[in-house]
Amino acid sequence: MSILNYFFIGTGFTFIIDLLLSLDIFKNHPKMKGHTWGMNERIICTIIWPISVLLFVLSFIKTIFRK
Repeated sequence: MSILNYFFIGTGFTFIIDLLLSLDIFKNHPKMKGHTWGMNERIICTIIWPISVLLFVLSFIKTIFRK
């Protein structure tokens, strides 16, 4: 996999996160009050997307298999 593929996947992942954060469900969530999703956050998310995906998957599995 070349470095361009890495950044294309990161850009797609960031686009999906950006779309999710634009929904009213997430805009009005108490934990999102006062937080912004600007260009700096988008660039960081594009660069470190594998860590973000890993954290999401682990949190998702924890919520499903919680006793």
